[in-house]
Amino acid sequence: MERQRQSGTVLISTAVILCLASFGMGFSFGALFRSGSAQPPAPQQSVPAVQPPRQGSAENGAGEIGQEIARLRQAALSSPGEARLWTRLGDACYDAGDPDGAIEAYGRSLSLEPSNADVRTDKGTMHRMRGEPEAAVRCYEEALGYAPAHKNAIFNKGITMLVDLERAAEAVRFWKDVTTAHPGFTLSNGKELSRIMPELCVVAAQELEQRGRLDAALSACAEALRLDPVFLPALTRRAWLLEKQRSPEAQSAWRAVTEASPDALDPEGKPAREHIR
Repeated sequence: MERQRQSGTVLISTAVILCLASFGMGFSFGALFRSGSAQPPAPQQSVPAVQPPRQGSAENGAGEIGQEIARLRQAALSSPGEARLWTRLGDACYDAGDPDGAIEAYGRSLSLEPSNADVRTDKGTMHRMRGEPEAAVRCYEEALGYAPAHKNAIFNKGITMLVDLERAAEAVRFWKDVTTAHPGFTLSNGKELSRIMPELCVVAAQELEQRGRLDAALSACAEALRLDPVFLPALTRRAWLLEKQRSPEAQSAWRAVTEASPDALDPEGKPAREHIR
């Protein structure tokens, strides 16, 4: 079925999914906003149980997907001048988790319709899935060249810079420039970007911590605190990270947490005050 293309990108990947359930938001850094979805996924409180397969095996499902991609490829090759056919092929490869096929098909589509910002955004996310964040950012920037307020290219560029390229200050500066140029700018889920940047930085820090990139995680926390000096999740995550690094600053950081909220909890749900010696 051909999907309605809206404006953005959601990458379904095997990366760790970080949902901002505690903030009432549905962002995921393994899943970027996508043009095939009018709205981002709803927040997930827990990992859903694996459902048993329907009639037929996983191999049958994979075979059906492969047959659909083959059909779409043949249609595109039969009418190589029709951008929409290449886009549909790219979408199918995207859904199948085939970044190589998607990038090739989207490239053919863009050679015919270079101003399609949605396709450029999806192509960027396929580069990110392939482990090419610099190429992804270039695609998002090209999309923004044609559509300066493209919601999901803006979101995706910032997230890729925050998490994959570990350039937190640059990512926040980019987003702040967007909110200056477009006051009240909202993302595809209706959240106002200027209000949620601290949350995004903290979730980036959480993802970076899981990757073992503690210095980069601390940089993301620092950006959150520049935006909101008393933002409790950033204060808590920073103290947690400093303690992990056995930094002498950890104790003062935990005191700042308890001063902001005496009943604050650490990331494991234990009272923050227990970290103060």
